[in-house]
Amino acid sequence: MPAVTAVLGDITTQAVDAVVSSANSAMRVSGGVNGAIHRRGGPTILRECVLRFPNGIALGEAGWTTAGDLPARVVIHTVGPNYSAGQRDPSLLAACYRRVLEVADEVDARSVAFPLLGAGRHGWPRADAIAVAIETLATARPRVAEVRLVASDDAVYRQIRASLLLRLPPLVGADTVGALFEREPTQYSLRGDAYLWRELRARFADTPLPGDWFELRTLVTDAIEEVVGERFDNRESASWHDPAAVVYVPEFDPGHGMSAGAVHVPWWVHTGVPILLDRYEGRTGSDATVRDRRGKPMSSNSEW
Repeated sequence: MPAVTAVLGDITTQAVDAVVSSANSAMRVSGGVNGAIHRRGGPTILRECVLRFPNGIALGEAGWTTAGDLPARVVIHTVGPNYSAGQRDPSLLAACYRRVLEVADEVDARSVAFPLLGAGRHGWPRADAIAVAIETLATARPRVAEVRLVASDDAVYRQIRASLLLRLPPLVGADTVGALFEREPTQYSLRGDAYLWRELRARFADTPLPGDWFELRTLVTDAIEEVVGERFDNRESASWHDPAAVVYVPEFDPGHGMSAGAVHVPWWVHTGVPILLDRYEGRTGSDATVRDRRGKPMSSNSEW
């Protein structure tokens, strides 16, 4: 499986072996990413499209051309399903990703930059487009070593990244803070808590374990407060069923289901963070009692 990352930026500036264009079946210039690639790459791309594919290409298929003036070596053009026109079978969208990777192998491309196929002018709901992309890439076994999912919009980038962390979490180093997150709790409070757990795991993947539990707690709570946008103190005394205890984080919203994007701060205060502190104590052999920020002994409600 290739290493899959989310990238915030312009797909036409990606220095990769192959950049992917969402083409039309006639293989002519259109709007969106396709138009941007043709504008930046120059007229040689269109000329080669006409020469190599005089009859166009079919839905779900892909073919390659020169990349012209782009920093990539080739452009791989794929024709995705138009959701707005009723082409709503996810397998058609998944076929585009698989076929692009097959073509990438044919031209010995080791790195490939994709836009979020279908989510632009073809009208696919963003959450569905992200889910299809990540699941297809997660189960692919090409020779391609690196895949970038490129988004020019910050909100789209954040949602892709959060979904990637949930499905394809990065490796963590030994004796790092990230290693404390490797084994997940048996139950989260809300759906957003699972996304936040993976976000923190990625943030601390290479962060060495600190010298004491208080430093660890400060490190983790500061990161949580940064993500949710406010201090623990503002909600830690709220009851479990108080709606005011929930913070909505847009990038943790997969677009469907109850509690989508919802992070439950009391769960982190009374369960999530104490779990991590218990694990820290077990790894370091510390006999210190785990305490809250006011020095009060805490119980983690641990699941093991």
